[in-house]
Amino acid sequence: MPTPNLSEETLYLPVTELAARLQSRRISPVGLTEAYLSRIDALDPAYHAWVTVMRDSALEEARQAEREIGRGHVRGPLHGIPYGAKDLVATRGTLTTWGAKPYEHQTFDYDAAVIRKLRNAGAILLGKLAMIEMAGGLGYDKGTASLTGAARNPWDPSRWTCGSSSGSGAAVGTGMLPFAIGSETWGSIVCPSAFCGISGLRPTFGRVSRQGAMALSWTLDKLGPMGRTARDCEIVYRVLAGRDPEDPFTSDEPLGPESSSAGAGRMKVGFLRMDFKKSGNPSVERAFMKALDDLRAAGIAAEETRLPELPFEAATAVILTSEVATAYEELQRGDRARQLASPGAPLAFVTAHAVRGADYVKAERLRTICVRAMAELFSKYDAILYPTEMHTAFGYDQDFSGVSWSDPAGGAGNLCGLPAVSVPCGFGDDGLPAGLGILAGAYEEAKAVTLARHFQSITSWHTRRPAVTTART
Repeated sequence: MPTPNLSEETLYLPVTELAARLQSRRISPVGLTEAYLSRIDALDPAYHAWVTVMRDSALEEARQAEREIGRGHVRGPLHGIPYGAKDLVATRGTLTTWGAKPYEHQTFDYDAAVIRKLRNAGAILLGKLAMIEMAGGLGYDKGTASLTGAARNPWDPSRWTCGSSSGSGAAVGTGMLPFAIGSETWGSIVCPSAFCGISGLRPTFGRVSRQGAMALSWTLDKLGPMGRTARDCEIVYRVLAGRDPEDPFTSDEPLGPESSSAGAGRMKVGFLRMDFKKSGNPSVERAFMKALDDLRAAGIAAEETRLPELPFEAATAVILTSEVATAYEELQRGDRARQLASPGAPLAFVTAHAVRGADYVKAERLRTICVRAMAELFSKYDAILYPTEMHTAFGYDQDFSGVSWSDPAGGAGNLCGLPAVSVPCGFGDDGLPAGLGILAGAYEEAKAVTLARHFQSITSWHTRRPAVTTART
């Protein structure tokens, strides 16, 4: 197969279009992989998205994909497509640092379930992506709280990408790869997607195996894709989803049909009005309201609704704090927490141990009430729209501990294990992206993606590309 000189426009194509070109042999897996590797070499010194680039193994996987596609054996839509994985999923024989100094030399002798599934689908792993140390589980107040420093925002390298899937957001946003695997306990897929102007899908809790992934919170952690479009994310998600006996939390709920943008007109849609005067950027609110207007003009009449009046965020915080303390006991015993970049990390254990067992039990009982209340809400709506984040990206070295950062939709969605999609919906006055969040009921990823695909069919925000820089910063 020929290896063409690939343009930046080609490298920003969604998975759906790259797959069509690969399968028709207009481009080759080797050529595509080489082009992304060259772009990583040129751009990553400015954006700090990568921890480890797996050049040799990636090229070998690309050559295998090229041979198979050349023989007419196409494994599926991800065959020959390069990607990257957040550095908390195990990759055999390659560093898996968890973004943290105490684990900077850590390796495993096995691959995580998501890596195995993507390899079986023919996807090509380019390497491991930067993250906030320990996925932010011990707290942090700056984007610099990472083994590799702050990942930089594609739209302005003086800004951050959001955590903890910070490198995943930066790499997809700068066109260093077409999709990445991130993780979310509370916001870490949808926030970087919003800040970086890309699409992200947080699956229902238990939809995707976490075998081989760092544990932060056993009852909140989720792995999911970040990419160019909602449809790309769905394609990756459907490869990853499924029951795994090695992860007892995974569900055998049937996957169901794929999304269809044509079905959006039949959906009952609500939207949440956030208090931007109390907390947020007014220009992000304007972008969100414009997105609602665009949907109305296209036949989607969203009506205002409200979340149930329950303490979603407080209950989530108690559960998260308690489970983090247990997950990181080994780090505390050896006093290795003092090696972390965030100076407040050792104090997180003091806070965590102040949460009583009775508090945890009460929070879990409250979770049951919240799950039922959200199920009742989604008996009335197919999907609910909200601003993914009420701010645009912070400065990468900005102390945001004093920022009023309210996230009721994220608290409700993560506490109750509900899926959400974030897609670009405009820009703030500072020229930085804003995200449209779409929340759906449990196991209803297809509904959220259907509405997201419809929005992306009537807008072009997801096609906008930042003016990237190769300057070292």
